Amino acid sequence: MFTARKIVPALCLAVSMSGLAVYAATTTPATTGTGFGGHHWHGHHHGFMGLVLHQLNLTDAQKAQVKSIRTSEQSQFEALRTSAQTNHEALASTPPTDTAAYAALIATAQKNAATRIQLESETWTSVYSTVLTQTQRDAIPGIVAAAQAKRAQWQAEHAQAGSSGG
Repeated sequence: MFTARKIVPALCLAVSMSGLAVYAATTTPATTGTGFGGHHWHGHHHGFMGLVLHQLNLTDAQKAQVKSIRTSEQSQFEALRTSAQTNHEALASTPPTDTAAYAALIATAQKNAATRIQLESETWTSVYSTVLTQTQRDAIPGIVAAAQAKRAQWQAEHAQAGSSGG
């Protein structure tokens, strides 16, 4: 039976990863700077999962367990990243008028996104079930709600700034 504590993390992860996949499929990476898109991410290189884990104040032993889990899956993520990058470059250079090639590249992008979501979900499930304490698990919905509220506030502020002209 699916419970809220199992569904919420998986749903949040799936939504964030699908957003990342759409972003990656529709943008060109920056050629300067460091990190994703030329921005400094200040240690949040594990995406939403990293943000949540950081706020849970993990012990050194828990951090080591998380690192071990991530390391065991690193080769899969690297292969997926290489495939996604190659596909992204091919997609950027293929005209939409070449419908067969474009459709195949879009299908590959969708497959890569689905695989990444699955891998992240497996990683999160493993961390959630084997590393976190019940108190830490109980804190996750609050962390997610706070992050969503912060994002909504940021979007509202920037939507107002964008609509005021300039």
